[in-house]
Amino acid sequence: IIPAYNAMPYIEKAFESILSQKGIQTRLLQVSVYNDCSTDGTKEAIMKWADIFRSRGISVVLGGMSGQRRQNCGDGAARNHAVRQANGTYLCFLDADDVMMPNRIVRQLRIARKYPKAIVGTGFYREPRGSTRHYTHWANILTEKMLYLQQYREITIIQPTWFFHRDVFSRVGGYPENKGLNDLEFFHKHLDAGGLLKKDPEVLLMYRYSNKSLSWKSSRRELLRARIRPFQRRVLRHWDKFSIWGAGRDGHNFFKALTEEEKDKVVAFCDVDAKKIARGFCSRERKLAVVHWSEIRPPFVVCVAMYRTGGVLEQHIASLGLEEGKDYWHFS
Repeated sequence: IIPAYNAMPYIEKAFESILSQKGIQTRLLQVSVYNDCSTDGTKEAIMKWADIFRSRGISVVLGGMSGQRRQNCGDGAARNHAVRQANGTYLCFLDADDVMMPNRIVRQLRIARKYPKAIVGTGFYREPRGSTRHYTHWANILTEKMLYLQQYREITIIQPTWFFHRDVFSRVGGYPENKGLNDLEFFHKHLDAGGLLKKDPEVLLMYRYSNKSLSWKSSRRELLRARIRPFQRRVLRHWDKFSIWGAGRDGHNFFKALTEEEKDKVVAFCDVDAKKIARGFCSRERKLAVVHWSEIRPPFVVCVAMYRTGGVLEQHIASLGLEEGKDYWHFS
């Protein structure tokens, strides 16, 4: 499943990586590309490669090639078009500027057959090397248990590695077609519906960095709201009261994004900074204590980024002997 918008010159490498797949018969493959109003030669490359694929016995379905649209519809809508014009049972998503390793399809297919209700991801590396270093490291070290426990920090299985049964797509209803964080919304709707998360830890994708990504263009406020909504409906509504770990910017922004009813449930903040503890927290008519981290009581939400304090944050939380996903959740 390949949405394509002004993807030259990288799309040809993506196509080459499809031909490099091992362990699966070409007659079982179908390439579905939706050209989303490209103007840079992408359309011509798609047509050339469609002939190459067909000559190798690979079925090809193309959309958006007529040129009737004058404005691109966005990656969510383009993926929906590409899925709906295809007829495969399993869907392997490939961004037009990424490259698959030769054993990607066969390895993910094996897992998806065993877990038909799962989004199946893989390990990845970024090009240029070192791009989004903290996120790449975090995403690649997640265990299967952590895929669920850290679901509110970020998408724990990155969109470019997704592979799943078509029923997963149908159950969610496809991608939201607003231009923005549609992969994040799809991910959480999948979890709302009881969907599973699975991952092959082997590096099976080169994920190209681009500052043109819509997620990069989304404001901090938009991203926060999109992330907090599933946390509100799956966690906060079950808590009668809770605290917020971190009286800095992230903790304050988290508090501001809560409903008035949820703000009433907040009993305290906690922090390591003596000045913040002495000052407390004030927001309009609300004034809350900021306690030392050792005095916090569950449940609480952690609004301090992981892996940024030399292990100090993680050591402090571990010393409390609490259960992640029950007594506390990481959010930042």
